[in-house]
Amino acid sequence: MIVKDEAASIADVLADASAFCDELVVADTGSTDGTQELARAAGARVVDVPWTDDFAAARNASLDACTGEWIVWLDADDRVPPASQEAFTRVLAVLADDDVDVLVSPYHCAFDDHGAPTFTTLRERVLRRDAGLRWGGAIHEVVDITSARTRDEPELVVEHRRTEAQAAQDEGRNLRILEKLYADGDRSPRTLYYRANELRDSARHEEAAAAYTEVLALDQPAWERYFALMSRAECLQTLGRHAEAEASAVLAVLLDPTRPEAWMVAGMIPYERGDWARAVPFFSAASVAQARPSGGFVRGRDYAWAPWDYLSVCLGNSGRHEEALAAGVRSLRGNPQADRVRENIGWFVSQLPSSGAAD
Repeated sequence: MIVKDEAASIADVLADASAFCDELVVADTGSTDGTQELARAAGARVVDVPWTDDFAAARNASLDACTGEWIVWLDADDRVPPASQEAFTRVLAVLADDDVDVLVSPYHCAFDDHGAPTFTTLRERVLRRDAGLRWGGAIHEVVDITSARTRDEPELVVEHRRTEAQAAQDEGRNLRILEKLYADGDRSPRTLYYRANELRDSARHEEAAAAYTEVLALDQPAWERYFALMSRAECLQTLGRHAEAEASAVLAVLLDPTRPEAWMVAGMIPYERGDWARAVPFFSAASVAQARPSGGFVRGRDYAWAPWDYLSVCLGNSGRHEEALAAGVRSLRGNPQADRVRENIGWFVSQLPSSGAAD
């Protein structure tokens, strides 16, 4: 892993990793809070790596410092749940270099109030050192595995548990790096895409919408185009440009109608205007478009309770109380707002016609 000033979390993640790793390597890019001492106390070998505003360069330095046949990468604010630790131990014990170069597994990056993941991406988690794979990208770095032998291992789950304090410590860093790359003439699809994302996350919606338009003018992976169209729609909706927002969301739907996220974004546009009847078909489609993609990002709630919850609200406000009741019940499992849904259900029941006079 690469770290800087991660004293609050470094011991925990190294304790997780020590359950299945023979060697712990921490590449430190300039900590002053005692991170290095805590890492050494946890059994890690610490190497100093100069920081050059390039995450891939730091990752490659950490990779070069490893001596094992197989390398697992983690961030200092990651956690590996006990079940995943057991899975790593089991899987790593039987790996052979004539089978595979890379193991790909889920990375849960955001969570709801109940701890359920709301945003997941698939990442190259275990690398065969002799495959010669390298990190690329100054920001949101990634390993190019296009020519590698890969295998999906869904049990090797890692959770990104960044605290508010850690996020505040890094605020503005990513956008600063990306803006410098952009100013220096970098117009690669990856730089443009993540620059647009950072502008969106900084609530600079006008600039973000224009940045996503620039992204969409280029060739890019299908999943990246899908999310660029959705994010552009959300920015335009925030700016009150509803027709443009809906058009962008619908383009995402057409790109892949089998997954729910773009259906949800399209539904939110009339939903936020109280146009319940227009929103119903979008949320209804999201509730059945549940094909999980093999790459890119996943918004977990859209594969669970969210389509049914929003559909229930729209149906109830359209006077379709029996259908709203059924949708509300289906939205309860895992819903962080289950109490509010139960209140809605009670109101829907009160609006149903009575079964008739008693004999």
